Amino acid sequence: MRIMLLVCCLLLGCTVKLQAQNYFVGPTVSYQYQKGSILKTGIYYASDFNSNHIVKLDATANFTWVQHNYAVIPEIAATYYSEMYYIGLFGRAEVTPYTLTAKVGLSALTVLEIDFGYGFSIADKTGYTPINGFTTSLRFNIPLNSKL
Repeated sequence: MRIMLLVCCLLLGCTVKLQAQNYFVGPTVSYQYQKGSILKTGIYYASDFNSNHIVKLDATANFTWVQHNYAVIPEIAATYYSEMYYIGLFGRAEVTPYTLTAKVGLSALTVLEIDFGYGFSIADKTGYTPINGFTTSLRFNIPLNSKL
């Protein structure tokens, strides 16, 4: 019970300070499953455009081992958080040279995100079957400029 109370107090303290910031920058790390496991690492920039809505842009490198081949696939993405308080919903669009993916998900303080969506193949990668279909991911965004 003490641990739960401590975690709640820390989250509340982080939230008050996070809401005072106008923007966040930092690294992002995530795991995605879409026709195989993908580890994503990159950087992000998030900014509010009014008091409760946030837009985040990120660029990542996707490291994958699918169909017995290793590949690194670049990706850019945009995320829109609506009515972000402690927990909020978001929509996300991701683009790689081979896939366009639309996602929806749930975020806690924009730090922890879980989402699902569907990827549409826009080009074929040599040696791979089309990378498309349903996808799900778990993402951590680490704000470097917050005053925790």
